[in-house]
Amino acid sequence: MFVYHISVIIMTSREAQAMGRQKTIKATIVIVVIGLLIIMFLETRGDFANGILFFLQAVTNLYAIAIYIILFGTTFLFGGLAGKEIILGKKNYITVAIKYSVLIILVLSIYISIMGKVTGQDMGKGLHESFLTYFLIVLSNTGIYVIPLFGCWIWATNQMRLVATKKED
Repeated sequence: MFVYHISVIIMTSREAQAMGRQKTIKATIVIVVIGLLIIMFLETRGDFANGILFFLQAVTNLYAIAIYIILFGTTFLFGGLAGKEIILGKKNYITVAIKYSVLIILVLSIYISIMGKVTGQDMGKGLHESFLTYFLIVLSNTGIYVIPLFGCWIWATNQMRLVATKKED
């Protein structure tokens, strides 16, 4: 007598979160490295030695390190949530990518705005002017980072979707 056992592989919530985090962290590392290489190239075009020194000073100061921590911390947090939403919840990967990339940009903009207000020289401004200077302008300036961040999230969430469809087959 032959007994056939059909086992269905079901991904747990923890596995879905780990998969989401893995994909989004990898994509974010690639985007950050590419961005840093572009900035280094632009900084070292005229005088290589001074350009390297200015580049290293710019990317290793306390504020830049805090931005990296916030970027990778929110990516870790939101990557796990995205993994659950896409793999287990069968949500649309594009809407999940849009949602979390915009949230990451908002969190980064809030941090940059707070640091701009705290370290700013013009403390005599009113609340309305401070809001315009330290949040809306920062938000519009960080808007250029939405495109690469959105691209990396599209790639990562698409990879999650592919994993989810493989698990169904």
